[in-house]
Amino acid sequence: MAYALVDELRQVLDIPPEDTSTDVDLQRALDAGATWIDWFTGRTFGAAGTAAAPVARVYEAAAEDSVPLVDLQTAAPVVELDTGADRTFATTLTPDQYQLLPLGGPPFSELQAWATPPAGTDPVCFLPGQLVRVTGVWGYTDARGRTPAAVSEANLLLGARYYKRREVPFGVLQAPELGAFQTLPRQDADVYQLLFPLSRPGSPGAALLATQVPATGEPAGAAAWVLV
Repeated sequence: MAYALVDELRQVLDIPPEDTSTDVDLQRALDAGATWIDWFTGRTFGAAGTAAAPVARVYEAAAEDSVPLVDLQTAAPVVELDTGADRTFATTLTPDQYQLLPLGGPPFSELQAWATPPAGTDPVCFLPGQLVRVTGVWGYTDARGRTPAAVSEANLLLGARYYKRREVPFGVLQAPELGAFQTLPRQDADVYQLLFPLSRPGSPGAALLATQVPATGEPAGAAAWVLV
């Protein structure tokens, strides 16, 4: 799902609002950009599911006391274990048997079994690789519960890039009036800067950020000029 609207991209590209002939192409460009953003940051944005209609996601236990999650928004989700290794998820945990981390969440990125649960509560021990189904609301949002502005802006930049890409089929930008040529950069440096702070640890975005030169903050290979 795109993080920006066709009407917004049409405005960015100076396409008259009454001209809807390119709407299919614009939507495809936005959808492609959103897919790349999800891959680069290692997460999805906006809310998936609601309190009335939560979404179930299945994760594998990483250790005897830990199940990694991706951006769980619900503080009291339904947690079920596949104790029979048959995907029936026959065992449901109680809130006394686990805690969600980080403590400052949501979003939460880990479900951790209590080492010493309250009296009368059975302790939980996961088997590494055991399937755990968690039902709740998911996704990374801003303080208002919406898609972060940086993500929407990055989606518009990528959408414009992909839409205009057909004009440079061989990846070479030309400025005939200047007698200049420029190879199209692999990615827009501004897109990187918008998404770096939102990239999860272990994601391609976090890995690329670790390679950047602190003195400049410029992504490697940034072009001197780009097509606008």
